Amino acid sequence: MSTTPVRSLSAGLAAVALTLTLVPGSAAAEDYREAVAVRVKVADQPPVDVATVPQTWPGQLLEEQGVDVDGNDLVDVVRDGREVSGKGKRLRQGDVVRLTEVVKERKTKRTKVRRGVVEVPTTELKPGKRKVVRTGRPGVRKVVAVKTLHNGEPVKYRVVKRKLVREPRPRRVLVGRKPYSVAGADGLNWGALANCESGGNPRAVNPAGYYGLYQFDLGTWRSVGGSGLPTAASAGEQTYRAKLLYKQRGRSPWPTCGRLL
Repeated sequence: MSTTPVRSLSAGLAAVALTLTLVPGSAAAEDYREAVAVRVKVADQPPVDVATVPQTWPGQLLEEQGVDVDGNDLVDVVRDGREVSGKGKRLRQGDVVRLTEVVKERKTKRTKVRRGVVEVPTTELKPGKRKVVRTGRPGVRKVVAVKTLHNGEPVKYRVVKRKLVREPRPRRVLVGRKPYSVAGADGLNWGALANCESGGNPRAVNPAGYYGLYQFDLGTWRSVGGSGLPTAASAGEQTYRAKLLYKQRGRSPWPTCGRLL
């Protein structure tokens, strides 16, 4: 939109004044008797009164006055205090043409994504004691937004695109707790069983598909509430799951080493 609408609209003022000075009966005077007075408000400029032919479209009037209007700008017609639309926007006596300069600014920024915290219970620490084993880091998200301004004032902010450009890495914290207890299985020699099955290694893997201290297969591990791989669980959790399995099936899951319990 033009930045100098007042100078452009001054021609309209001259046209209104001209109607008062034309010789009665002349052709020009007859034309101006048909004109209607319209007030034009452009952006934040003072309103200006102009004369125009009745039923002129407001956009046509602004063009005649040298005011540039782009596809984003808003052209409203106010009649008797109310906005009109459609064919009703053809100008009449006393109408107000209001032009709002609309600017849309597209902005891109990067925002942080919270890293979060993962707490892992363990019997390898005293109950209540905490130990950070990975500090983690926040992620990064790219946000594209469009800010809309009316006559230089922001009226709308709309996010049009979000993209995660770096995954957050949560902080990992070990939290000490009391050892798992399973009535009827706590007093057995679980250390001896673990030494026999895996050499006491909680990360032991048998190529045949057995994992951890007590050489769980995945189906059995999940049947006693385990998730993921047994080797990813702490030694305390593996022992707890083994106790639950013992409560269900006795020594039978360990046909060779079960005699050591």
